[in-house]
Amino acid sequence: MEGLINLMEETVLDKIEHLWQNTDYCKCNQCKMDIAAYALNRLPAQYVQSMKGKVLYRFESNRIQRDIEVTVAVSQGIEIVGKSPHKNVNPNENSGSDANSGNNGGGQ
Repeated sequence: MEGLINLMEETVLDKIEHLWQNTDYCKCNQCKMDIAAYALNRLPAQYVQSMKGKVLYRFESNRIQRDIEVTVAVSQGIEIVGKSPHKNVNPNENSGSDANSGNNGGGQ
C-alpha cells in the first residue's frame, strides 16, 4: 500500500527518544525496536495518506488522551525491555552491533 503512513509509529518513536534517554537501560537499536513493537501492539494505528491528514492528526481534540496512552505504553515497554534486553536477538548472530550499549545480551 504505497503512500500510507502510520503516524502512531512516528509518535511512539518520538516518545521513546524522549523517555528512554532518562534511563540507564541499554540504548541499542534492537532494544529501541523491541520497545516500539511492544507499544505499537498496544496502541491503535493512525494511518494517513496525505500531508493534510498528518496535520489533522497533530491537532485532533483527543491529543492529550492519545499522548497519555502513548506515554503509558512506551513506559511499560521501556521497563519490560530494559529489564530483559535483547530478547529478539538470534543467539547465532554476532551481537557486535550493540557496541554502544555496553550490554551484549547479558539479559538473556
